[in-house]
Amino acid sequence: MQSKFEQLYDMYYDCVYRYIFVSVKNKWNAEDIIATVFTKIFENEDKITDVEASKNWIFRIAHNTIIDFYRKNSKVIPIESFLDRGDEDFGYEDIVIKDEFNGVKKIIDGLPEETKKMLYLRFYGGLKFREIAETVNVAENTVKSIISRAIKKIKKNYEHSLGGDVIG
Repeated sequence: MQSKFEQLYDMYYDCVYRYIFVSVKNKWNAEDIIATVFTKIFENEDKITDVEASKNWIFRIAHNTIIDFYRKNSKVIPIESFLDRGDEDFGYEDIVIKDEFNGVKKIIDGLPEETKKMLYLRFYGGLKFREIAETVNVAENTVKSIISRAIKKIKKNYEHSLGGDVIG
């Protein structure tokens, strides 16, 4: 029988890692942060009452740990900015997909920080609106409207960047 910590780790590691990774945009920093997150969880294992109901608590720890990381490392520049990363290993289709993703990513990067966090929690973390609201301490309706407006803005800006007609 697995401990509650082991169950949490198995159940949430991947989605928490994705959330952290898209927040810090660096594999090594993401790995350091996720280690810190699960160390905090392990140290507070006695507070785990229900594994399924702990999702918000885990994402709250991850959210706060990311904030702590940026406070401590306010001058950190992602290593990717210094590396020339060639596309020689990519086929044509991979490059097209990568270019399309980069276009959307640039649009998302231009959004307010709090909006990006909500999008990351929703789409990389897999959280429900209620869970996001609890994680970032805002009303659920506020989360819904911010995410809805962000998606519309991303879609509009992306279609515009392609030179297509923007509908709505």
